Formats: sequence, C-alpha cells, structure tokens
Amino acid sequence: MTPIGHATVSYITGRTFRNISLTAVIIGGVLPDIDFLFLFFHWFNQVHRVATHNLFFILLASLLTALFADKGRKQVVGLSVFLGGASHLLIDSFMDNNPTNGIGIAMLWPISDHFFSPFNLFHASLNAPGWNEPVKMIRTLIPGLLYEVPFYIVSLFLFLKPKSIDDSHVSSDFSRY
Repeated sequence: MTPIGHATVSYITGRTFRNISLTAVIIGGVLPDIDFLFLFFHWFNQVHRVATHNLFFILLASLLTALFADKGRKQVVGLSVFLGGASHLLIDSFMDNNPTNGIGIAMLWPISDHFFSPFNLFHASLNAPGWNEPVKMIRTLIPGLLYEVPFYIVSLFLFLKPKSIDDSHVSSDFSRY
C-alpha cells in the first residue's frame, strides 16, 4: 500500500475509535514508510520492509512520541502511534507485490530476518522489477492501487461529513499532539 493509502486507513481508524489522537494515528500509520527516503540508494531493496517495518520500530516510535507529548496525553499519543503503526504492518504483511527481499514484512527484525505474511493478496513474481528500477516497479504497483480506492472514498466521506456531537472525541489538532 502507498503512504497515501496508509494515511487514509489511519484516518478512518482515527475517526472510528474513541479517545485517540487522530494526528498521532496518521503519523504512526505513515511512519514505517520513512524508509522511502532511501529509494534511490542501491541498497534500498535490502532494507525496505525491514528496518522500519517491524514491531520494535513501532514500539520505539510510540515510546518516543509519548515521551514528547503533552502531560496528560502521553498514553493516548503513544497508543495512537502504535495503533497506526500496527495497522501499517498488518496491511503490508498481506499486500506485497515486490518479493525482491521477501514477501511481507520482517516483523521481528533485528532478532529475526524471517518475513511474516499470513497470506498475500497480490501475485508476486520473482521476475518482477525491484525498487532498483523505480519506474518499472511503479508500473507493477498500479493494479494494487485499486485496492486503495475504497479507503480513499470512505476517508473522503468521513472528512466531508459534518462533525456531530459523537465526533467530539476525535482529537486532530496538532497543538494537543
């Protein structure tokens, strides 16, 4: 799933659950894809869905954001980042069409290099282009974008929906992060 897809899933999650920080859920949901900063490095294929796509990274990010959150909001922010990050890991574990470094995510890295994928929604060919050929790789991702469209629609509906009293539990302003 693309970072935009993860952001929409996180937005839906943040609007669904009570007493969580919408901003923190979205940050947690997109944060594992920070490894895309290294897309044009020759070693990107070896680290994508490894160093930032594991439980230890999500736990560390959750603890750090909780540490820097306002007093009284530390638990909410930490749990919100964890919820967003955990949803990212779960989604990427079964939506992988780039097997250049394994199918799924390295859930327990650095303890284990084993990739976790309970099932895969995509056909992953060993002959598919890797991220070392970004233009060809992006072309192979286009069919997977169709899986994201329903999340875009639901997210847009929730965004445009007038705020009701029931939505007052959602904290989305950055000052309360």
